[in-house]
Amino acid sequence: ARSVRNLVLTTPGERFFNEDLGSGVSKVLFDIVDDISSAVIKDEIEETIIRFEPRVKLDDVKVKPDYDNNQFDVTITYDIVGIDALPQQLNFALQPTR
Repeated sequence: ARSVRNLVLTTPGERFFNEDLGSGVSKVLFDIVDDISSAVIKDEIEETIIRFEPRVKLDDVKVKPDYDNNQFDVTITYDIVGIDALPQQLNFALQPTR
């Protein structure tokens, strides 16, 4: 779960020797909190996990705008590859930081 979350929160170019690793989610966090931004964040998270995290099989990503707190509530559901376990669920909030 920590690896998936760190991958989503990492900005491309932030990691040495792997400049492509990460997602562009941080760019969208300063846009208006709405359904369009939610869809962009969802697509970015899906693409990043599929591309950079081969240890998990992504089931679902839900991004819900929280207008009152100026943030996005994210729920990622995935299976761990090679382990017979229940689907894992990761919940966290994305909010702009200055």
